[in-house]
Amino acid sequence: MRFENSELRIFLSVARTGGFRSAAADLHLTQSAVSQSVKQLETKLGVPLLIRERPVRLTPAGRRLYRYADDQRQQEQQVFSDLNRLSRGLDQRLTVAIDSTNNRFAGAELISVFNRRWPEARLRIIEQPSRTIVQSVISGEVELGLGPFQTRMDRFERVPLYREKRLLMVNPTKPIHSGALALADLRRIPLVVSSLDEPDQRPYQEKLRDRFQMIWQISSLNVRLNLIDQGLAVGYISTEVTRQLPQIQHFRPLLEFDFASIERQVGVFYRSDRELSPVTRDFIQVCQAFWQDRRALISSEAR
Repeated sequence: MRFENSELRIFLSVARTGGFRSAAADLHLTQSAVSQSVKQLETKLGVPLLIRERPVRLTPAGRRLYRYADDQRQQEQQVFSDLNRLSRGLDQRLTVAIDSTNNRFAGAELISVFNRRWPEARLRIIEQPSRTIVQSVISGEVELGLGPFQTRMDRFERVPLYREKRLLMVNPTKPIHSGALALADLRRIPLVVSSLDEPDQRPYQEKLRDRFQMIWQISSLNVRLNLIDQGLAVGYISTEVTRQLPQIQHFRPLLEFDFASIERQVGVFYRSDRELSPVTRDFIQVCQAFWQDRRALISSEAR
């Protein structure tokens, strides 16, 4: 036994409009044809579906069939909608992993511009530490990564956007940090970072973490800044962050140490073995235009 689309459609119309005459008008059929179809359906199922009053009411079996038929109708409409989107090239999806700094100062603007260009595209933005972004792109969890480039990126295509400098910063207003710090003093202060790579990934390379006795790994940029502001930790902060946030411009870079400054290239990257969709390529162009405008603005402010 199987349901025919025509009989379900007629039954639904009778249930929704409350009668055979109104269903007939809705479906452009005769009232006799509508009544006969429902009767044949009841005979096939062996149970009454309607209580024939004005308006008609559903029996328990009729209510169960109505739920099923209505679900089928909604799924059918969704399929037609999806096929229509596909035929017009509108079924576009984009997933991007972005680091906390760029998400804070550029994420909303990038999404706004992208949405104006692709109003029907499905966009998923994930904020992650920069090292985690690389793994997300490699695994296929996201299509694009936006953040600082890492040391080994042989499997990626890269689109540079800007260069940043990250400085080891401290709040000099706290008594313990006033004046110049010696290396022994620095070792007593925790370093707060967004993420750490596993020791076996680069076992023979000297690491910045070795300069510190304690490392706090905290993904939230706000929490890291608050810890530094309270004098509880030091951390590497992008010059973009200090430029954008007046409340932390009293932080002092620890330039007395040769490892206090790190320059990195920031940009978009994706796996070199993947063919990018039009929506993905357009998002990269949105990023390029955004940071080109940002450089022009900074240049004009400097003048």
